[in-house]
Amino acid sequence: MLRPTPFSRYCGKLAPLCVAVAALYHATAQAEQGNVIRPYVGLMVARDDNLFHLNSPAQGQQYLDSSNLADTYRRMSAGVDIDKTVGQQRIVTSLNLNRTLFNQYRQLDNDGKDLTAKLVWRVGTHVDGNVGSSYVETLTPFSEFRTQERNLRTQRHHFIDGGWRFHPSWRARASVSRDRLDYALASQRANDRNLTAEELGLDYLAANSNTVGVQVGHSTGAYRFAELIGPVAVANDYSQNELKAKLDWLVTGKTRVQFLGGWVERKHQAFTARDYRGFNARLVTSLPVTAKVAFTGNLWHEIGSVDDLTASYSVNNGASVDTTWSATSKIQVALSARAERRAFSGTAALPILQLSTRQSNYRYLSLGATYLPTRNWQLALTGYRDQESSNVGALSYHANGLVLNSRYEF
Repeated sequence: MLRPTPFSRYCGKLAPLCVAVAALYHATAQAEQGNVIRPYVGLMVARDDNLFHLNSPAQGQQYLDSSNLADTYRRMSAGVDIDKTVGQQRIVTSLNLNRTLFNQYRQLDNDGKDLTAKLVWRVGTHVDGNVGSSYVETLTPFSEFRTQERNLRTQRHHFIDGGWRFHPSWRARASVSRDRLDYALASQRANDRNLTAEELGLDYLAANSNTVGVQVGHSTGAYRFAELIGPVAVANDYSQNELKAKLDWLVTGKTRVQFLGGWVERKHQAFTARDYRGFNARLVTSLPVTAKVAFTGNLWHEIGSVDDLTASYSVNNGASVDTTWSATSKIQVALSARAERRAFSGTAALPILQLSTRQSNYRYLSLGATYLPTRNWQLALTGYRDQESSNVGALSYHANGLVLNSRYEF
């Protein structure tokens, strides 16, 4: 739960959509598990006053041939959620097809797919786990690619994990995952890569429901195309090893504290001066303040990947707060705030490149409400403020937006 996925950093760039979808589907998450086949249709309309995350109308003129940074877009979607239990096994599947249309930058219109299938398996009473795959095809976040060209990104994820409770107080666990990332534009193919991760862990399960454990992990990033700087081909492949401690502590009957942290070492196939060694950690606190108000807080110090020749990673220190209020049986209000300071590595891939001294502060704030007019119909309205300030002025931006999401389940 505490470990980010290989693509988790992109969610920050898609925060407005992530929050709107999370708010909209809150009531769906309350549905009974194990006996659900739920087809649905949806419509989202959004307005962003700085769609491409540029720092000024002048920069818009440079990158977009237009000083108008705002746009309104709408997304029509249809899909089905399946959650079925057969004996001890549970099958969870989600299929979503969508079409996104822009008012001004119509060349960005695209068809998207989000397909997920998972088997929650169990053998006897002591061995269980998950196995599954997902396929996501979507437009690349604008802050990662500042141009008006349409750049679709495809993400494939396959995983299997399992645990064996070989003693009432001890559980061994293991997981393997494979990810593939592809960009449609030839100019972005240097970012195409395969990610692999393996992990082994051992947990002590206390009688009071608390858990203490340790885990070791190994992961690799293999780029399928070298990055070309003039006549020079730059290899960005890396391997990473981790040794971390895990804590899941139920402080009271309702308050839970989770911690995952330890030593991380990343080595690059070429340009070893860019290697990283350091402590990474994340702390999560969940607290139901009242019967209707819930609070979740995150603190982290972690390494993050960067697709940049002057910086192979960033060290991120951040905090986030998410609060939900169930005002009535049909209305829920959600507040989300996130702040992160990013310090980029200062070693360039090539001596001819200037060393990176880039630093940035990222801030995000959203306020949304979800309303259920009927049992099958859900509406969500979310407003947000998204900004990043950088000592590289061209990379600073701020954006404000509003998202209206609607979903009807059959």
